[in-house]
Amino acid sequence: MGLLQHLSPEYQRMALAMRKEFERDGIHLSYNEREEARELNNVIVGLESLFSANITDKIKLYEVDKELEHEVDKIVPRHILGQLVRGADPTSDRLMLSSDQLLTNTLLSHSPSPALRKEVYMQSNTSVPENLNVLDSLIRHRHLHSTLLGYKSYAHRVLSDRMVGSPVAVNEFLDSMENRCKGVFKRHMEIIQKAKAYVEGTGNEIQPWDLPYYTTALKSQRQHKRWEESGDYSGEDNEDELSQLSGYFTVDNSIDAMKILVEKLFEIQMLEVEIPPEERWDIDIGSFETSGLRKFEFHHDEEGPLGTMYMDLIPRAGKFGHAAHFTIRCGRIRDRVDSNSTSNNHQLPIVALVCNLSPSSSPNSSDAVLSHSEVETLYHEFGHGLHSLLSRTSFQHLSGTRAAMDFVETPSHWMETYTRDPSFLSTVLAKHYITGLPMSKKRANHLALSHVDFQGIEIQTQVVHSRFDLALFGETPCSPSLGGCSSTEMFARLHQQAGVPYAAGTHWHSRFGHLVTYGAGYYGYLYAQTFAADIWKATNMSSKGGMKIWKEMLIYGGAKDPKEMLLAVLGREPSVDAFFERITVNSNKGP
Repeated sequence: MGLLQHLSPEYQRMALAMRKEFERDGIHLSYNEREEARELNNVIVGLESLFSANITDKIKLYEVDKELEHEVDKIVPRHILGQLVRGADPTSDRLMLSSDQLLTNTLLSHSPSPALRKEVYMQSNTSVPENLNVLDSLIRHRHLHSTLLGYKSYAHRVLSDRMVGSPVAVNEFLDSMENRCKGVFKRHMEIIQKAKAYVEGTGNEIQPWDLPYYTTALKSQRQHKRWEESGDYSGEDNEDELSQLSGYFTVDNSIDAMKILVEKLFEIQMLEVEIPPEERWDIDIGSFETSGLRKFEFHHDEEGPLGTMYMDLIPRAGKFGHAAHFTIRCGRIRDRVDSNSTSNNHQLPIVALVCNLSPSSSPNSSDAVLSHSEVETLYHEFGHGLHSLLSRTSFQHLSGTRAAMDFVETPSHWMETYTRDPSFLSTVLAKHYITGLPMSKKRANHLALSHVDFQGIEIQTQVVHSRFDLALFGETPCSPSLGGCSSTEMFARLHQQAGVPYAAGTHWHSRFGHLVTYGAGYYGYLYAQTFAADIWKATNMSSKGGMKIWKEMLIYGGAKDPKEMLLAVLGREPSVDAFFERITVNSNKGP
């Protein structure tokens, strides 16, 4: 520790991080063992790439029975279906669907046909069988690699530099979350059971393809009831507002609201600029047409230029199929200032937000209307982007989102919360795409309440997925090649133990990309949500609160202990109370 004592706290943190990385890469091993570790790591990287590529590339096409075609037509117009189902035989007289995530989620959430929902669920959750063997091999090689390095398991290795510290602590956190929401989950499942029995006239148990439909329908019913109870329900006009929620959200409105938000919180200007042809990656080689890539520069009057954010939001063939934030260039404080540079002494970060938002509802219109969940996703990724742009660290290695993985989702969940804030919705974000009128304050409040409707089911499902992720890579890994059970067996077992519906023969986890990026760390989403809820309650939308979040948290990236940052922002130790506060209050209300 002699030399470390003479370094600044950030340099000390960097030195310790580098030492841990060398140790995790086997610097303490013999030459032959290091070579074995290197070879195992090469195999792991290849398996991770293959698993991710299969999710993106293996889009399953399947025919729908004639009697179900009209059920599809009720939900998705044929011209939209043509955009989502690529590669179908144009000469076939049978309607083809695909495992496209947007199409799958739309049909599962809105089709009243149990038969169609079951078909869509079963097809989409068996669409990448190749990944089962890839996952088994990945689990095996990660375990062999980690034990060679001296860890009990891959989970122990991964969690050694996280806030939580160990698999035992993760399970304790998950136990506490499950116990806290157990009553809410039970109540929500009972409501769905009653609704299914009423609609379908059957006492059959709830199936996984029932949950999206009935939660969506019951949320709508609750919204309707809130309008009636508010005394403002007057028939057709309010009914139209209830059924036209998505009409209040567009890409342009969402981005304009981002500009207003960063100005209010951080006094930052977010300016859209032209993109030179050489910077574009959305050009179709055949037609030379572009697909909506946008570029924004961020600037602060005192700090100067802050960095660049690209937004790639429109689906296209061959594009990454999920939502993500990518760092193109990390920021860092330069040791020396280039005398020929017109910028300050900071290497400006460049990031890209990638989403696949809804295509236009009209074949001749470029104005895509978004669902509220899509806006939530966009703002979530925007939070990651701001984390990268607003950090100021001496090392790229500690810049922005290069922080502890179970903390890094905190800024993104915090930013996402603005999409559910009644004040922000009614004054800034939500404007009807036809009339331009803002969403009413009462409607915005109802939307905020709808977010916590049936959230007990979502929390319980996330707990199950987190336990599953941890079990795969634990001391007794879920790999038949290592003597353990299969990943599918473990997935089914955990669902059954928690009371979350599961369909035999399916393997949803073969499309669970987080097993690659967040292996043994998926709990971090819930973990960070509790921090974000606590920060939101403590700071809300004030400029003072925003600057505190920037200067006490975002600015440090990974250069400071997250526990110290949370303490500085909150003025106390973090608590899960804020996370459960509204969920518990709203759970006892009927449908």
